[in-house]
Amino acid sequence: MAEKLWGGRFSKEIDRSVLKYTLTTDIDSRLIRYDIWGSMAHLAMLNNGEIVSKEAAGKIFSALLKLYESNERGTLTLDPELEDVHLNIESLVIREIGSEYGGRLHTARSRNDQVVTDTRMYLRVELLDIQKNLYSFVNTLLKLSDECTHKIAIGYTHLQPAQPISLAFWYSCYASMFLRDLARLESAFNVTNLNVLGACALAGTSFPIDREITSKLLGFDRELMHSLDATSSRDFVLQTASTFAILMSNFSRLAEEIVIWNSHEFGLLAIDDTFATGSSIMPQKKNPVVAELVKGRVGRIYGVLMQLLTMVKGVTLGYNCDLQEDKPMLWDAIDIIKNTTSILHQHIENSDYKSDRAEELCWKNFSTVTELANYLVREKNLPFREAHHLTGLLTQKLSTEAMDMRNTAFVREFLAQQSIALSEKEIHDCVSPIKVMERQCSAGSTGPDRVKEMVKKLQQELESFQSRLEHKSQVLQDAENATLKIAKDMQLKTITGG
Repeated sequence: MAEKLWGGRFSKEIDRSVLKYTLTTDIDSRLIRYDIWGSMAHLAMLNNGEIVSKEAAGKIFSALLKLYESNERGTLTLDPELEDVHLNIESLVIREIGSEYGGRLHTARSRNDQVVTDTRMYLRVELLDIQKNLYSFVNTLLKLSDECTHKIAIGYTHLQPAQPISLAFWYSCYASMFLRDLARLESAFNVTNLNVLGACALAGTSFPIDREITSKLLGFDRELMHSLDATSSRDFVLQTASTFAILMSNFSRLAEEIVIWNSHEFGLLAIDDTFATGSSIMPQKKNPVVAELVKGRVGRIYGVLMQLLTMVKGVTLGYNCDLQEDKPMLWDAIDIIKNTTSILHQHIENSDYKSDRAEELCWKNFSTVTELANYLVREKNLPFREAHHLTGLLTQKLSTEAMDMRNTAFVREFLAQQSIALSEKEIHDCVSPIKVMERQCSAGSTGPDRVKEMVKKLQQELESFQSRLEHKSQVLQDAENATLKIAKDMQLKTITGG
């Protein structure tokens, strides 16, 4: 008979190459804490339902607490011979207190519901950490916005100069985008935070278990009731990966702008030396490598999503080992997202947007001419299409003469030829980049008052999100503490004979 915990049906031991190919201990180390916590909650439920005696429960709790403390010290390692975290923990319990007691821990559960439970428990903590990091980033962007409502930046379409905007408008745009990413991360957490423990292999169990108890002790919002669905589905992983992909795409857009604005030709953004590297041959180089790597790592996140979608597409209902391939990919994605959020946040805090350069470019690139067209509509009663045509023709002539809108005498003469009388001061005030930016007044526009309104609303939305985030984190901490208290109380009763 094989020596594995599941070896009763087998006459031979698993082949060494098969063990090496199928084991997951190399990636399961992240799940140790959650497997022990989940085992404690499961045991508390078994004891409450008198499925496991108080004596057995006390001894198992004692062994689990010893493993929990060892893991907290960083001294608990997984044995590859035992395949995965679940068999490792159970085997260590049995080794500590014997099979007569330790062998009862796995009553009314399966590795099929264990692995999903552990993954959900780990993932929800990581999702909260990612949300906290992104919250901090958004908060910084809103603070920067609040400080820059009167500083000029350039808005582009087709990567061609379009209209002057405020620097606050640029910062707050990313804050607005990332707030939606926060909402998606929150949704992914909600889908993840469902209890599948008690689904067992796929069909439930004949033991009278109470899944509400484990839900409470593990901090889950509720049970994912259908046992076959609970053990079969990885949609929470897919939703998380999709959310990560969207977040990274938004990070990549910001990174691309950092690279472009930092280039000598644009000269709009100065990157701090600590976030750049030089060339091994060209001494003048200062390369925006952080932003470049952000863009490069997007492909890895997209790849995770596609790998996961491919993994689940051909899996029948019920657990299949295909599904254990979700963790290596998910772990990698989590690490990339956490590191990218942190480094990009620091990068923005330590970069300096050159508003003086932006204002000069706004003059040279004719990005204020739209406002002249608007002025002709508003003050001279021209149809917009006529005003658009005239100012387009003016732009062409100025460009041909290597002049810009600061050549107000030329502009005044051109308009006079069209029977439009404007003084040079009127022209300058109309097309001055800072005044054009400040003149915008529609809801959601770049005008300082409108930006302040948006920043205030975004800040309120962020604060509301923070309160929910803190509540969820506290629920998980309270649940773990409650589980540990039950374990310690039962351990004490066993020691004292109470």
